[in-house]
Amino acid sequence: MKSIGFFGDSFCASNQPESWCNILQEQLGANRIRWFGNPGKSIWSVFFHYNKLIEQNAVPDISIFCWTEPHRLYHPEHILSIGTQPLEGVDPNIYKALDDYWKYLHNIDKSELSYEYALKHYDQNILSKVTSEVVQMWSFKPENSFKLTTGTFIDESMFEFSKGAEVKDGWGIGTINHMTVEQNQQWADKVYSSMH
Repeated sequence: MKSIGFFGDSFCASNQPESWCNILQEQLGANRIRWFGNPGKSIWSVFFHYNKLIEQNAVPDISIFCWTEPHRLYHPEHILSIGTQPLEGVDPNIYKALDDYWKYLHNIDKSELSYEYALKHYDQNILSKVTSEVVQMWSFKPENSFKLTTGTFIDESMFEFSKGAEVKDGWGIGTINHMTVEQNQQWADKVYSSMH
């Protein structure tokens, strides 16, 4: 009875049969996936969720982390990225504050540095102590690249991989985790190979 969990953004959020998450689960012989990624959320959402699992002694046997980009803001309920489209039923002041933040307060250098420091701390002081088998990778590889040391580390960008040779700008060409069915299979194979 081996469990697996995926922690990150939309690159590990799909539960479709062709998703690399389901393919990897089968390759690893895990009998169930306990968690999938959360589209649009920041690294802080992952930290808070995983910390709760640690407190509850409920971490899966295999923990897969897909680290998103550094500029997403944390909110317990809402997606707060640059260019986020307002959702019906959400207080419009949240989106006004978000727009004002991007215009007047956001600093790229500070955001990237705090992202690096936070991930390194989590890697070295939290993940290094869990009993789960850990795999870490980038949904979006940061501009100022750095290494993570706990478990298996795949130093590649899923975002760049998803674009393929024929797509130079924008999102990937597929709809499952932003990848084609073939790319999902290839990514699952890449992760499995990295772990063995």
